[in-house]
Amino acid sequence: MIYLEALRAQQPEVTDPRLAGDGLGLWVTWSGELNPVVIQTLEDYGGVSVARADEQALWFFFSPDVFLAAARLAVWARFNPLHLTMQLFPVGFKLGPAAETELTFDVALEKQSVEPPATFSVWVDASLGGVAEALPGLSLGKPHTPPAGFAQRMMNTLEADARLPYQASLGWYLVMRPVGNPLDKAFQSGWREMFGHVESILQRNKFRFILHNFQLMFPLEGLRQFKNWCRDFLTLIVRLKEEHPEHYWPCVMAVVDKKGLNFNNELPQKLPLDFEKLTPDYPHMTKRNALMLGEEFSLHEVRFAASGQSPDDWCSVSLAATPESGAATLPNLTPATLAPGENPHCFYCGQRGHKTALCPTRRMTGRDEAVWKRIAGLDFTAMRESVLAIDKRIRENPDSAPHALASEDTQAGAMYRAFYDLTWELQPRATALFWRSREKDLKKSAAQQIQDDGSPVFQMCRNLPDLDPVEMDKELQDMQVRASKDFRIMSLRGFLALERDDLAKAQVYWKEAELASSYPAVQAWHLFLQGRLLEYQGRIGQAIMVYEQVYRLCPTWTFVEYRRLVCEVKSGFAERAGLGFTVLVAQNGNVFNKLLLDPELERGQIQIAACLQRLWSGMERQAAEERNKLFTLHSDLPTWFVPDNPFAAKAEERIAHLLKVGSTANYVAYQIMCNGRAALERDIQMFVSRTGKEFKSLFHSYTTRLDKIQQEAAWFPFPRAMVDFNKNFNHCVAALNWALKANFHMPDAFKKAQTLAEDGEERLKKLEKKMRFLRLVRDSTLFLLSVAETFLWLEVAGIIFIFALLPLILFYGDKVGLDLTASAIAKQRWEVQKALFFIISVVALGVAGLRTVMRFERIRDKVFAKAKSKRVERKTKKAR
Repeated sequence: MIYLEALRAQQPEVTDPRLAGDGLGLWVTWSGELNPVVIQTLEDYGGVSVARADEQALWFFFSPDVFLAAARLAVWARFNPLHLTMQLFPVGFKLGPAAETELTFDVALEKQSVEPPATFSVWVDASLGGVAEALPGLSLGKPHTPPAGFAQRMMNTLEADARLPYQASLGWYLVMRPVGNPLDKAFQSGWREMFGHVESILQRNKFRFILHNFQLMFPLEGLRQFKNWCRDFLTLIVRLKEEHPEHYWPCVMAVVDKKGLNFNNELPQKLPLDFEKLTPDYPHMTKRNALMLGEEFSLHEVRFAASGQSPDDWCSVSLAATPESGAATLPNLTPATLAPGENPHCFYCGQRGHKTALCPTRRMTGRDEAVWKRIAGLDFTAMRESVLAIDKRIRENPDSAPHALASEDTQAGAMYRAFYDLTWELQPRATALFWRSREKDLKKSAAQQIQDDGSPVFQMCRNLPDLDPVEMDKELQDMQVRASKDFRIMSLRGFLALERDDLAKAQVYWKEAELASSYPAVQAWHLFLQGRLLEYQGRIGQAIMVYEQVYRLCPTWTFVEYRRLVCEVKSGFAERAGLGFTVLVAQNGNVFNKLLLDPELERGQIQIAACLQRLWSGMERQAAEERNKLFTLHSDLPTWFVPDNPFAAKAEERIAHLLKVGSTANYVAYQIMCNGRAALERDIQMFVSRTGKEFKSLFHSYTTRLDKIQQEAAWFPFPRAMVDFNKNFNHCVAALNWALKANFHMPDAFKKAQTLAEDGEERLKKLEKKMRFLRLVRDSTLFLLSVAETFLWLEVAGIIFIFALLPLILFYGDKVGLDLTASAIAKQRWEVQKALFFIISVVALGVAGLRTVMRFERIRDKVFAKAKSKRVERKTKKAR
């Protein structure tokens, strides 16, 4: 059995359809191999393949041509064996953002099943009988009992008259127009070369054509010719851009149904389409016709009209094998209630939904500096939902919703403000800011602005939306008489002339304001307004030259370069502008989001979308790599740093923040994560390098301190008291020897050095503390020994002196007049000797102490030098 549920299960659920409509569904089942004639016939009659499985397929048709296709196959099956069953029934059709399709139909039909057919048959739902019988040569047989497994509902078999050809009703006219000014020499030479290549396609396909006023027109008879032309032309464009760019010239084209139109010179004027809005190089057509082209082509929505879900809404197509085909994955962020419209682009905001004099920005005050930061926190889904919310709010309450959205702190409010922030430099709310600017660098100028000088012009500028323009202009004219050199008066009069559509006067006023100002930023801004005025009038070439002049005056003002690139897009050279946009996006990721929102890029939307898709795909790959590097960096931190390291803690916080930012599918968020990861890694490397040098210096200082400790401990009279001291000392020596040879740019060495730096300091402090005690013991011992040595020498000398002096006094005292002394000594000799011994000892001890105190430093240095020389001698002997 063949079950329709198998095909129904293949279809995704389309919740945000880009196209929705009703049509005819065709369930085809077969046995064996399907004859290619069946597929080719269904495609030629405008069928859209929705799903296919083993021995069954589901097709969708917008028109009753499906009956003609079935009749053609029925006639062909009379002469050729065809084991095929076809069932026709009404269905609903949905097309999703990624070109996914979904058919919706009666639940009873979903449960159908059928045996593999042995013959050819066509079953038609009873509700479609009137449609089928209205076509010539077709009729429905009497109601039959459906085959087993079919839904129990009224069905008829289709009968076809074999004498009729059953030609498809499909047919189109194609109109092509080159972009540019026909009086321009570059246009004439470029179109001449381009038409030579286009003509070769026309001749090869034998198309009859009309060339009138640089407009090419020709009919497309049938879907095969339609497909062949689109394929050949799009392939030609790709080849010319790659191989012969000098032969390429941008052209716009539209494909329209033949119904109600005649093939003549007036055909372009009868089309309900503005060719100035079309994207060059890509055929424009209704979504209905684009879907008929099949999977070989990709469909792109357009921005110049409200983005609806009708099959008759306009779109453009590209080859599915080209980079432009992937641009459909980016969201369509064009609010149907704001950007599209029949008006020219607004001077202030670029939207078509209103005139310049009614622009909402006229009532906006100040600028939301953080709006793009808020947009950077939204992914594509949130952006799309915000746009839909904006449309819903404005449709429900078109009067108060815009004002409310401009002040709301919601996603929709932020997105609404972002749409009007794209060109804030051109809006009245920026006037006072630029009037006070004094520097070429606008960032510096914003920080160094002068205050309002109390001039009434500032107040008039703030009250511009509420004042009567005629009375205001008269008052400004009177003020100009009194202050003819005040550029602010002429600047404001320029905006009033603009809103009256007096563009010539606006240009004159802004030119006078430019000449009257002596500040570079003010001059550049008024020149920029003149360039915008030229762009507003469609004089794109002149506007580009003015923007280039402004950019030379203020090279840091990237918005001027952005406007110049937008003009390139408007002139038809969107791919050339894409290279410049790529540079701007690399400098500032917010430009990516601005390109998604900018309503003035409609003419190059496919090329710009392809450019953005390439940037987005590259950024997604880079973000995935950077995310893995962040995880690796996080896992590597413990190998570099000890626990509770302050720098490592801050690095972990930065990693967590970057991963959180990078979790949002937004170009700016990804760019922040990528740049932040590189900056973090650079900071870690700089920290490691700087800290490594500090460690080297620290360990050298440890070595110096250790040498001093070693010198002081070189001689100590009590070796057993230095066991623990020597153990700690040897540990420090070994650690410092390793540290002085280690490479701190290796994680293990760097981490070990952190431990050694703390441990070494503690051990050195302990050694120094111990050394102070040992030094006290050592110096005390050395002092006592030195005192004892001097005392002994003095004591011996005193004893010798006593033993020599007393006999001399006894024997020779009476001869020298010391007879009394000699007699006294003779009577108490022992007591005199003891007294002399005591006196000599006291004197010797005092002299020894005093002498030692006076000579202790030299004595100690002499002892240390002797110990050092012995140590050097021992090392020399060991070295030998």
